[in-house]
Amino acid sequence: MKEGIFLDAQQSKFLVELDKWLKEQQADDLVGIVRKSREVITQIENRGYYSELEAELLNELRSQYIKSKKKK
Repeated sequence: MKEGIFLDAQQSKFLVELDKWLKEQQADDLVGIVRKSREVITQIENRGYYSELEAELLNELRSQYIKSKKKK
């Protein structure tokens, strides 16, 4: 594995918030994308770091999270 990006306290806190938001979206998850995303978040939390590929997923999830919050 290439070098990982270690979580700091702020990132860890946001992962919890992101997972909570995803859980709220899970009822509409017909193809399992939300479930799989939550599994990846759990793996990252357990390891304490994430890969560059996982960073891309987290950035996309963050973008969707921000868009959903702006709609409210």
